[in-house]
Amino acid sequence: MLKELNEYIIESGSCNDISHYEDTKYIQLPDEHRQKIVDAMNNGEVAIRKASECPAKRLLLHFANTMLFVNSDTVDSNAVYDVYLAQGSNLKKDGETSYTSFSLDDKYQPTLISHSGSQTDDKQLWKDIHTAMLTLRGFMSAISE
Repeated sequence: MLKELNEYIIESGSCNDISHYEDTKYIQLPDEHRQKIVDAMNNGEVAIRKASECPAKRLLLHFANTMLFVNSDTVDSNAVYDVYLAQGSNLKKDGETSYTSFSLDDKYQPTLISHSGSQTDDKQLWKDIHTAMLTLRGFMSAISE
């Protein structure tokens, strides 16, 4: 999935090859850790911090069949991060991986940059983004403390 996500990033023209960023941290979250982050955030145990308070410049966050490349080098000058999302075949009914890029503001509000894949339903696309954002927002807030 990482190789394909990198190809999507390069083809989108909005970011360099992931391998050019030597400071990128790879974090794989097992399901139980991901669920703990989401639960802690929902229970108020992790305070939601501004995206700009996160110390990470770049990270690859991998959980379930989802991979996110989060990059502080943004296309949009009003954004804090650009995010490149790959969702694997186990999440999609058609067996295809979809790729979506979006920017985040300081309150983690996403703005769509581009999308590639068979997903044509805007409602489902935004649902997929927001589902991934639950974990991302909780993780970024947790490491900001």
